[in-house]
This record gives sequence, C-alpha cells and structure tokens, in this order.
Amino acid sequence: MYDELPFNDANAARELIRSIGDRLAAVVFEPLIVTEPDLEWLKTLREETAHVGALLVVDEIKTVGRLAVGGACERYGIRPDLVVIGKAIANGFPLAAVGGRAEVMAGVSRTWISSTLATEVVSLAAARATLAVLVARRVPQHLGRVGARLVEGLIHLQQAHTDLVTGVGGIPEMCFLQYADEAASRAVTTACARAGLLFKRSAYNFVSLAHDEPVIDRTLALLAEALSTVAKPA
Repeated sequence: MYDELPFNDANAARELIRSIGDRLAAVVFEPLIVTEPDLEWLKTLREETAHVGALLVVDEIKTVGRLAVGGACERYGIRPDLVVIGKAIANGFPLAAVGGRAEVMAGVSRTWISSTLATEVVSLAAARATLAVLVARRVPQHLGRVGARLVEGLIHLQQAHTDLVTGVGGIPEMCFLQYADEAASRAVTTACARAGLLFKRSAYNFVSLAHDEPVIDRTLALLAEALSTVAKPA
C-alpha cells in the first residue's frame, strides 16, 4: 500500500511519515515537479525517514545530468539512501541504474536478480562516453544558460498572450507553457508543428547540448507566430 506525499509541503510530509511510523518502508519522490523543491521540505524528508527507519529514494530519471552532473542530489544537497537514474545517462541508449548507500545496496546479495540483457555492454559504453562529455563540455552549465534564454522568452510570450497562456512552468533546463485550456494547448501545438517546431504542450521541454542561442531564438519566434495565429479571430 502507499500514500501520496504532497510536494513541497514540509508539515504535511512530517505528519504523514510520523503517522505511518515504523510501518513505512520508503519515501520515493521526484525532486522537481514544475517548481524547484523547498530546502525545508527536503530536510524534513531526510530527517523523518531516518527517524522511522524508512529509505529515502530519489527518482532522478529526468534530472540527472541536467540540473548538475550529479543531478538534483548534487544541486540541492540531497542525501538519499537510494537514487534511480536513467534517460540522459546513456544519451539515448537504453539504460537505467540504481545507486545508494553501501549498506542498502548490499541487500542485492540477498535477492535473486535475472536479466535478459545482463551482459549487454553497449549502453554502458555509451554512458561512460556521455559522462565524459557532460564533464568536459560542462553540459549542465550550458543547459542552464540556453534554458534561461528560453524561459525568459516564454515569459514574454505569456505576458503578450494572457488569453492563451496562463504561466510558464518548470525551470530553465526543463520548462513548458501552461495554457488556458485544452483547446488553446492543442491549437498552438498544432500551429507550431505545421511550422516545423515540436514543442510539448505539457511538462517538459528539455534543452540539450545541441541547442544554442540561434536555435532558442528561432523556437521563440515560431512560438510567437503560432500564438499570434491562434489568437486571431476566425
């Protein structure tokens, strides 16, 4: 059984964890959901899980290699018992991994694990090469820089089209427009696609090493054109 933990609500998290007590096996959470995590919330999760003997598990599938080479754990100083990573670590090759404290990871010796692709090493080689590029080319810093340019532009677009867009969600490295309704979302996304731009209408659009300032500016120009087209009366 499981209970849903409110994001960024330290008091609710403390109350819920204490109400379950030593029956709680683990708290699993994403470190970023539309907005950045509150440091007090993160501190509460760490302290309260340790108090009741539960594991703190961080889902870094979307954030590792983006917010920092070490993901959100590095960026926000999270000390997890276990962390789950994937997607970006092998730059498109199929790979996921679990890491954590030595005493927790040692539990694998008491569990039988079978995998059809256990001896496949191409994805591991891809991950090693990807990590080298992340460090050498300072990829997280690049994502923060071009992402900030994108978010700034999205904010200007939102302010110019308040009838269609109610806000900008996420952070520079992973962001999206928050539309007024489903109809606006569908219409703008369709107009963008017709112009050659694939821009997700929900969380998230991820900037990458392949994106530079001209790409971001072209993206914003196409979004502006799509929003203006949709805003015109039929």
